[in-house]
Amino acid sequence: MSSAPFQIPKEISIDEARKTTEKGLAQSRAAFEKFNAAAKETYASIDSGASIAAKGLSEFNAKAFEAFQANTAMTFDFFSALTGSKSVSDIIALAPAHASKQFQVLKDQTKDLSSLAQKIVKESAEPLKSAIGKTFPPQA
Repeated sequence: MSSAPFQIPKEISIDEARKTTEKGLAQSRAAFEKFNAAAKETYASIDSGASIAAKGLSEFNAKAFEAFQANTAMTFDFFSALTGSKSVSDIIALAPAHASKQFQVLKDQTKDLSSLAQKIVKESAEPLKSAIGKTFPPQA
């Protein structure tokens, strides 16, 4: 290795300076175009994911409201059965049966809602995941 320090040439021709500047400008333009295209694609992916999430949230809310209505109806049915009971033993028999039925319904509703929530998250993340995979391909 040479021990001589780097020296800037005393004279650079105008043509050489222009070529170097043009080359740098072309590289900068190309880098900007790539960045701009990636930014546009990422924005479109985020927008798409947000639309999917909004639609899924609406579906989730409808399903949750449906579960609320079913639970309320079951509670009114239970109270109606209680008021129609003829004896204390009838009332005592109704409570565990209602609790068991309500527990099973809540278990099924929770399973359905959590499954729907997972589906919404997965589907709304897919556009962004795809864009990231295109922008930053896996390295070998």
